[in-house]
Amino acid sequence: MTRAANMVVMAPGDNVGIATRDVPAGGYARALQGRSLAASERIPQGHKIALVDIEPDVLIVRFGVPVGVATARVAAGGLVHVHNVASRYFDNDEDHHE
Repeated sequence: MTRAANMVVMAPGDNVGIATRDVPAGGYARALQGRSLAASERIPQGHKIALVDIEPDVLIVRFGVPVGVATARVAAGGLVHVHNVASRYFDNDEDHHE
């Protein structure tokens, strides 16, 4: 049985996917293209999940566009959010968008 997709990955160079539904810790995030990985922590709907290990100072690429810079290492399957990313567009202290 094939599980329904619950993650969007739009461009080949993306290093994050976007959860279309909550993904529980230990659950699998799956894209329509067949990409799948285990979530190491809960990924809320609409939030980013690391598709690969991301080291500090590496650009976060979503939909083919760099949207932030990693401020800490994020292992594949981890939540990518304001605690480990600095936005390229907003001040994380005030505008919690990334």
